[in-house]
Parts: sequence; C-alpha cells; structure tokens
Amino acid sequence: MPINNRKEPFRYTLKEPMSFEIYILSINGMDGPPKPIQAELCDISRSGCQIAFPLSLPVENNDIRIAINLKLSEDLLYVEGTLRWGMEKNTLWHYGVQLEVEKETQDRWSKEMRMLAGQGKIVVR
Repeated sequence: MPINNRKEPFRYTLKEPMSFEIYILSINGMDGPPKPIQAELCDISRSGCQIAFPLSLPVENNDIRIAINLKLSEDLLYVEGTLRWGMEKNTLWHYGVQLEVEKETQDRWSKEMRMLAGQGKIVVR
C-alpha cells in the first residue's frame, strides 16, 4: 500500500480545470515580470494547489514566489505561494504550489472549496 505523506485531510480535484491569472512575484528575491500568466487550476487543498501553464520555470534550486487571483465560487481570492515542483505533461507544465493563506482568509478559502464540492465541480481524492 502506498504511503501518503500529506499532512492535510483532503485534496480536491477539479472536474474541469479552472482558468485564472498568476503573477510571478520573484525568483530568488529578484522581481518577476509584471505581466500576468494565464494558468489552469488542476487541484486544490487548504494549503496547496496544482496549477498548469505553458511556461517552463526552473523550480529546482530556485525560490519562485507567485501570486494568484482566483474566483473559486463566489469571492475573488488573492493568495501568495511558492512553487515546489514542476513537471511537463502534454503541452503544459504542471507546478505544485505551497500556498500562504492568511489567517483571515483561511475560513473563506475553506468555504469556497465546500461550495465547489456542493456544486459538484470538485471531487475529493
């Protein structure tokens, strides 16, 4: 039986990827480009997500910070995070993001995910 090292109870997979924009805030402390990048949200949890876009970034041995503006269900949410891994699949690069959800945003974040589950747009895995 495979061992799961995740410390969170649920990861939600979107039935259809959700489009949104990300911004590269910095790479190793240097400012990123100001232009947004069109991305897709593949899965999400309380503290992380998997995103995909057609740009290869050097995740290994680099500190890449991003910002996400995302409307999951009702509210537009802004959250920052760090890219943890990257892998090419088909024509897109998929990245794991460790999110830094502020204390005051955590309840809204959880509520939005519950609403998506209630609408049948995500499944628990």
